[in-house]
Amino acid sequence: MDCIIADDSKIMRMLLSKIVENLGYRAIEAENGDELLQQYMSIQPDLIISDWELPLYDGVDILYKIRADKKIKQPIFMFCAYTKDTAIIEQALEAKADDFIMRPFDEDIIESKLKLAMLRRKEVENA
Repeated sequence: MDCIIADDSKIMRMLLSKIVENLGYRAIEAENGDELLQQYMSIQPDLIISDWELPLYDGVDILYKIRADKKIKQPIFMFCAYTKDTAIIEQALEAKADDFIMRPFDEDIIESKLKLAMLRRKEVENA
């Protein structure tokens, strides 16, 4: 399973990559929105974890582009950002993000949010 980690912070990309690799994913890093879109088109990942604000494209703009692409399998898409602004979290969920991970976080939080997102996907597919 492939996961794209998109964040302009190298440290955050490394931390998230380590966590998702521990959960069985192959992590591919992107440091801006353009790299995220290129990686998305080339590998069609199972999971994307993106910062809300990225250089070149905001994460929510990328999410809208991905969700509009009905030709390929839709990945689980989660935002990961420092915010307590409920308007941002609501905007992410209205744009069809699977979840929003607030920083700080740990591996258990990421794992539980992934499990929940996968369960929701299965429920939708079986409905």
